[in-house]
Amino acid sequence: MTPALGARVLVVGAGIVGRSIAYYLSRAGARTLLIEAREGPSDASRASLGVLTHFSGGQSVYGLFIRDSHAVHGPLADELFEETGIDVGWRSLGGLDLVIDREDEALVEAQWDQGRVRGVPVERLSGADVRRIEPSLANEVRWGLYFPEDQRVSPMKLGQALLEGALAHGAQIEYGERLLCIAESGEGGVVVETSKGRRSADYVVLASGAWTAPLAASVDAQVPVRPVRGEHGCFGGAELRHVLRHGGHQIIPSARGIMVGATAEEAGFSTEITQAGQRALRAVHTRLLATPGPLRSQWAGLRAKPKAGRPMIGPLNEHPRVFIATGHYKNGVLMGPLTGQVITRWILEGQPGRDMQPFVPER
Repeated sequence: MTPALGARVLVVGAGIVGRSIAYYLSRAGARTLLIEAREGPSDASRASLGVLTHFSGGQSVYGLFIRDSHAVHGPLADELFEETGIDVGWRSLGGLDLVIDREDEALVEAQWDQGRVRGVPVERLSGADVRRIEPSLANEVRWGLYFPEDQRVSPMKLGQALLEGALAHGAQIEYGERLLCIAESGEGGVVVETSKGRRSADYVVLASGAWTAPLAASVDAQVPVRPVRGEHGCFGGAELRHVLRHGGHQIIPSARGIMVGATAEEAGFSTEITQAGQRALRAVHTRLLATPGPLRSQWAGLRAKPKAGRPMIGPLNEHPRVFIATGHYKNGVLMGPLTGQVITRWILEGQPGRDMQPFVPER
């Protein structure tokens, strides 16, 4: 693919991934249009607590993508604040993986062994030491691992800043416009049908979460990604200092209260909150904290879960001007900015700048 500086690029989907792509494309000089079916946070952004988990030390292509994604956020927070005046809430909180029972112990022991072998910054703490640095923990917590490099960002503020930054660099956004299908795709560019008519562009990027599968199918491409509902809750009560993890759930401090998430529910595209979800969140909150507080609010979002567990990033095989950027599942906020950088370089320079073979969309 030849370089395409100044290309017209249509980005479909205004979640964190789509906004990251629009931000980096527009900053690099591409004429960028972002379309989104409705205003407000995307379903994927609503499903995120904004935890930027530590690097596992793995040297696989995927492991290094996580490492480099993690490294982007601190500098990006500074850049966005300088450009937009928005504090995206980036904070280096540190995280605790907690052990309560034997099942937890086997999993966390494995993490401990792996971390030491790979040189990951991690400290093993007794129950007393865990409660010393996090006094709100329940006495049932036996011990834990402390990861000092865990960070947190506000998904809502990050999304706002990315969009304002993109608009400041010349990007445009159209709300209330839904992509219906890709009508034509060839050497001359791409033509799409939307709810507002036809649009043409040099490149199209489908950053449309779990909705990407049917859109890619309009050009006979199989992109196996599906929605998984995640419910979250905000609780009152004691203050926290760190990110807490246990049994696949996370508890984090925020200005609104103590955030707990998330469930993982096969519910199609439904974003309804449920009594079962509330009970599950309350159980996590009650089990980990010594003095659990009341539930203040509950919400749900959709994560795009891919086949084979890795994001789908790159062009379609038979349609090299149609790019896919979806399937980040629980790591959309973490990986969104680096995905934007990679897609931008791929479109404008003709190559991604790193090995992206594990992320091929059609798998």
